[in-house]
Formats: sequence, structure tokens, C-alpha cells
Amino acid sequence: MLKQPYLIYAFSSVLIASLPLFQIVANAQEEPGCFILDSSGQVNRLDPLCKRDEQQKLRNAMKAKELYQQGFDLGRRGLYKEASEAFTQAINLNPDFVEAYMVRAHARGVTGDKQGGVEDFQKAIDIYRARGQSQMADMLLVPLNSLQNEMRFEQENKSKPEVEDEPKAK
Repeated sequence: MLKQPYLIYAFSSVLIASLPLFQIVANAQEEPGCFILDSSGQVNRLDPLCKRDEQQKLRNAMKAKELYQQGFDLGRRGLYKEASEAFTQAINLNPDFVEAYMVRAHARGVTGDKQGGVEDFQKAIDIYRARGQSQMADMLLVPLNSLQNEMRFEQENKSKPEVEDEPKAK
């Protein structure tokens, strides 16, 4: 019977002793920046490392926009395969570059890679939905459905045997 009050006392002692650590964590989380807690509960700032990471993300985003613009210009000149490659490079640098997915979807559809176009439209829709932009996502359903219908039409025509013209009567 003596064990239960002892356990309660031990648990509450540990909890009370941990409160300063919880306070440190709460304060650190409210401050902007990058930090880590060491084993003693001290907050160690890692801002120089985080800033480097942020700078790299910014450089990647700028390069992705540059590649996007190149792809857009190539597409305007009718060089859809090259445009698609530029959009792919932009997406590799910035995987959430929704506009690059949308324009690459069009370029892929024009070059005959309709399945790739469908996948790109679907990815753009997923990104918009994840961002809470359902209206934008819904707008992309029209070109997505159009591309899927083209694929169905092509598939149906491939499966139908070609009908030969009837011989002309003499």
C-alpha cells in the first residue's frame, strides 16, 4: 500500500523537475529561427546553418523560374520537346512549382506524351489542393479531362479494325 503514494510522489517530482525544460522548449519554438536543444536543455541556435539552407532554396527557386521562362519561350516558338525538358529541370529544382507542371502538361500533350500530361495536371491539382486552393485545382479538371478523353478516343480507334473501302462497281 505504501508503493502507490511513493510512485505518485516520484512521478510528480519528475514532472515538476521537467517543467523548466518544457518552458525552454516552448520559448524556443516561439522564436523564429533554427535551434536544437542539447542534453542539458540549453537552446543552441543554428541560424547560420539554416540561413545557408534558405539561401540555397532561394537560389534554386530563382534558377527554376529562369528555366520556366526559357521553357515558356521555347514553347512559344513551337519547340515543345525542348520546352518540356526546361520545365522538367525547373521542377527538379522546385518540386512544388505548380505552374511548371501545368505548362509541361500542355507541352507533353502536344508532343504525344498524353499520359505524362495527365500526370502533370494531376500533380498540379494535388499541389493546389494541398495549399487549400481548391478553386484553382477544380479549374485544372477541364484540361485534365480533355486530355484523358483524347487518350480514350485514340485507344478506342486503335482497337477498331480498319474497314476497307468497298470495291467500285464497273
